[in-house]
Amino acid sequence: MRRILWAAVLVGGLASAASGATELAVTVDDLPAHGPLPPHMQRGLIAEQMLAALQRHGVRAVGFVNGGQLREHPERADILQRWLQAGFPVGNHTFSHLDINHGTAAEYLADIERNEAVLAEVTGGHWPRLFRYPYLHEGEHAETREAVRSWLAAHSYTIAPVTVTFEDWAWNDAYARCATRRDADAIAWLKHSFLEAAVSRLTWAHAAAEVTFGRPIPQILLVHVGAFDAVMLEDLLAAYQHAGVTMIDLETALADPVYQINPAEGWQGESTFLPRVARERGVRIPTVPEIPLETLHTICR
Repeated sequence: MRRILWAAVLVGGLASAASGATELAVTVDDLPAHGPLPPHMQRGLIAEQMLAALQRHGVRAVGFVNGGQLREHPERADILQRWLQAGFPVGNHTFSHLDINHGTAAEYLADIERNEAVLAEVTGGHWPRLFRYPYLHEGEHAETREAVRSWLAAHSYTIAPVTVTFEDWAWNDAYARCATRRDADAIAWLKHSFLEAAVSRLTWAHAAAEVTFGRPIPQILLVHVGAFDAVMLEDLLAAYQHAGVTMIDLETALADPVYQINPAEGWQGESTFLPRVARERGVRIPTVPEIPLETLHTICR
């Protein structure tokens, strides 16, 4: 019953989108593990729960790996093996989740290369040349940004942009605290607000694409391999699909010509693909829906 009610909420939230017009690829960052661990959960089971939900809904998600975790926690290599055995590809997310705005281009590229060695080790040398910028930072300064972009192109990488993100990491932090306190009312609010944020950002992305490109585009969702993501992913995917969203893989999404666009601006903070293209084109898009970050930061403290 709960999932039916949540799905109904999402159907209403996506009413502005044409039925079946929204295609969505799912990507998962920070493999093999992300965020704090609630007392009743284990890292391996978090990954297993997410994999099971993805498989039940026919979603072939790409997982972006920070290889440095395996140096500090060798036991997490088993999580990556489970991911690969399920038939899910992995991509490069830098070795140490480095922020391009807090170092030189040379340091950043060295961190990417260091992660290549880990990926080659865990995959046997066969993995798609996909790259995701940590923090979605692509370079505050144009020269740094272009140096990294040029290197990635020369090494046959495809950059995996993001169009739909709703700061899911903030729910993982809050859930760990609320689960420790066994606060059922707070956890119920977390579940409702998580889905509300997820649908509001997808609805916004659909509208922003229509304004920017004059048509729907395949959307690319970012979530993390965190505890609350594992709790909520089944409900989120079920609700999206009930609302008429078609799930596609990342390769299919990136085949759309819009993803050949390379916005040239430097940008200090986090910015997804759609606002960057809109700014460059001088297009006014709808305001991004806010996320209840203040409440998520203070709840269960």
